Amino acid sequence: MAASKTAAVWTDDEPLECVSILPETPNVITVCFQAPSGRPFGFRAGQFVTLELPVPGGPLYRTYTISSSPSRPLSLTITMKAQADSIGTRWIMDNLRPGSRIKALGPAGLFTNANSSAKKFLFISAGSGITPMMSMTTNMWDDGDNLDIVFVNCAKRPSEIIFRQRLEQMASRSEGLDLKFVVEEPDPYRPWTGYQGVFNQLMLGLMAPDYLEREVYCCGP
Repeated sequence: MAASKTAAVWTDDEPLECVSILPETPNVITVCFQAPSGRPFGFRAGQFVTLELPVPGGPLYRTYTISSSPSRPLSLTITMKAQADSIGTRWIMDNLRPGSRIKALGPAGLFTNANSSAKKFLFISAGSGITPMMSMTTNMWDDGDNLDIVFVNCAKRPSEIIFRQRLEQMASRSEGLDLKFVVEEPDPYRPWTGYQGVFNQLMLGLMAPDYLEREVYCCGP
């Protein structure tokens, strides 16, 4: 007997329904979607979806990495930052609201550690490139793995580090999640005692002396 529609995982034969929009940092939001049918989402940590945006003169297709974890399958989140010349992300920020439905394609992508046999990881990201790293880290955390992750994220300022509080909470409960943040400049009136400047090999050697022994994943904005 074929599985019922509600028992199967979500596929792009139905739209995504926005259920919430959460601010993360200045100009960064996380949009949480659910399937109107109630189907759970099946994807690999690090994969992406492509949204079909009904902009004037469109449709416009924009790809976003899934920032949530497949270990929490009842919702799917994407986290995005609006650049000065952004069209798609700016449309989402200005028009998408809870209850809105939008066509999506996917999930897809090979940037994932789902099939990796490695035990030690080095995640290096900048800006919104943190999203696949967050998905993979959360998935490993939820699976109860003994984490051995050096997690490096670069941002313009301390206030622009995406997911900082969530990551710090996870790291406070796992010795195996080693956070290393790098900022270009401090915030006015806000002290910063961590790494500052442009990420380089000297910093890498200090953050992860054993980086040659680690499986490395790197993602920019």
